[in-house]
Amino acid sequence: MRSGACRSIRWRHCVRYIDRPLQRPLNDAVDYSNRFSTDWGESEPSQLGRMESMTMNDGAGNEIGNEAARVLDPSRLIAHVEAATGLNDWGTPEFRTALDQLCASAIDEADLEGAALAGFAATIERLLTNRLRLYADRAAFPEIATQKIVAPLIVTGLPRGGTTILHGLLAQDPAARSAAKWEVDCPSPPPRAENRANDPRIAISTAAVEAIPAAFRAMHAMGATLPEECNNFFMMAFRSPNFGATANLPSYMRWLIEDADMAPAFEFHRHFLQHLQAFAPAGYWVLKAPPYLWWPEALFAAYPDARVVVTHRDPADVMPSNASLIAYLRGYTGTPDPLAVGKEQVGHWRTGLDRMHRYRSSGAHSEQFIDTYYTDFVSAPMGVVATIYDRFDMTLSNEARDAMTRFLAGNTQGKHGRHDYQAETFGLSRETLHREFGDYIAAYAIPTR
Repeated sequence: MRSGACRSIRWRHCVRYIDRPLQRPLNDAVDYSNRFSTDWGESEPSQLGRMESMTMNDGAGNEIGNEAARVLDPSRLIAHVEAATGLNDWGTPEFRTALDQLCASAIDEADLEGAALAGFAATIERLLTNRLRLYADRAAFPEIATQKIVAPLIVTGLPRGGTTILHGLLAQDPAARSAAKWEVDCPSPPPRAENRANDPRIAISTAAVEAIPAAFRAMHAMGATLPEECNNFFMMAFRSPNFGATANLPSYMRWLIEDADMAPAFEFHRHFLQHLQAFAPAGYWVLKAPPYLWWPEALFAAYPDARVVVTHRDPADVMPSNASLIAYLRGYTGTPDPLAVGKEQVGHWRTGLDRMHRYRSSGAHSEQFIDTYYTDFVSAPMGVVATIYDRFDMTLSNEARDAMTRFLAGNTQGKHGRHDYQAETFGLSRETLHREFGDYIAAYAIPTR
């Protein structure tokens, strides 16, 4: 149901690309300055309905819907990107099914308009552009497709449960390789080992991160050279919960969690890692995404030798924090209902925990899992690391230990500010969450308070 009111929103999209021809050859210097722009603006989003608005005349809802249908027409978006880049090799075609689902949900449910609508379309065009360039690189450099992705170390668990800090910590091992934010923002041409530390894309991505409002950086650690999570790879396959984090897309999220064939997304995931690895080799990959809880079968079908670290934290601490983050992000594109957000997030992540538990209870790949606990990590992070390395018969070198110690010292909790929220705002309480997640808490002996 459309409200008929136009929400005047200045869309903040931290890294936006301007289409330009593919750069060749690989060794040539590339000017990235006109591929990026920052447009977060100076003000914060109108979280939980505190938004600038103006009243429109009757029938405005239909006008908004018609405009969204035009701007987010998948064929139009694809044609525009193909014309702008001169490229048309999309790799496997299954991305179109997901793109159609995403655009239909955004048109019918998200109430996008004005700058928010333009920004959502720009995000899709950026992702389409990156996908085209990646497959153009794959055709130009045959060595990309020959890369082997061996025994990736994958962190998963509830969002806000310590996955980000553990991912960043494990990535400090010199033997490991992770995908830095700048590499995900602008992956083409493939990064090279000899200049990966001073690639010009780092400075541009850093400027983009610094333009992000402090309130968001207090919620989620970001940095151009910090490891990026796999949700952002999956966006280029248009199968990612990141879309639903920034706009109200209930039918898309239902499709993604319940019905989507994730094999094409994991195929793209492998292609993306091969792309990054071809000229900047990896001993092994360190990866992270909470949504792996939803897709254990697809994960092991893609990477049968994966080593999976599952983090655990009291859901009563996790769920309100996650609901607050989602509501904040959706404040850029609409007026989020905090009670609906709380209920939605509890449902999504109960599904993930139940699905992963059923998979593990079957005994599948049982030797390839380890459980870690947030309370243990807070008290002894390097002890948790040692346990992971022991589990998977990995060597924790002195160089790795020193790098991890430096990382911990430079990434203390609250470094970018405090994330304040009230569980009650989202209709949540410790008692109800402990009841909702009781089976999970009991199965994994989760410490609660």
